[in-house]
Amino acid sequence: MAAFADGDNFAFDALYRRNYDWVQRLAYQILRNQQDAQDIAQEAFLRVIASRNHWQATARFRSWMHRIVVNLCLKWQKNFRRQEAISLEAWLENLDELPSELLSTEEDSVRENAEVLRDALSHLPERQRQAVELRLQGYSISQIARLLGCSRGAVDALLHRARKSLRKRLGKV
Repeated sequence: MAAFADGDNFAFDALYRRNYDWVQRLAYQILRNQQDAQDIAQEAFLRVIASRNHWQATARFRSWMHRIVVNLCLKWQKNFRRQEAISLEAWLENLDELPSELLSTEEDSVRENAEVLRDALSHLPERQRQAVELRLQGYSISQIARLLGCSRGAVDALLHRARKSLRKRLGKV
């Protein structure tokens, strides 16, 4: 990266070849969609090109690139959220006080319930919503802490506050 930042355009090619698979895998771990992961990987390297004049030699490239990819993925999830149904089972594991109306197993009701849950989630503060979404995607507390750039305790607090807010909001259904 230092060579590329100093103007060696051939260094970017080596940087790209050496890191593209890793970047794409990281994006896939977050988004769980191969095409979206490829798009994010491309966008991440475009960001590297655009930021080459701002590169600080004291930063490790992989740490810097990790933060770029995570931020792009979180932005992607926020702006281009897929319309897939949220797993009711996953929500039930975390929300033990759901109103009985949300426990229906009929297909139309499950679809409506997923929409109610998605709406409730959209009302959470950004960091709480991100923590909940990552947790429901199967990430551990440690992984979420790393992705969000905070401590495990902070993730626990975010999830606790999110559950409390969701219980309150869903109790009014």
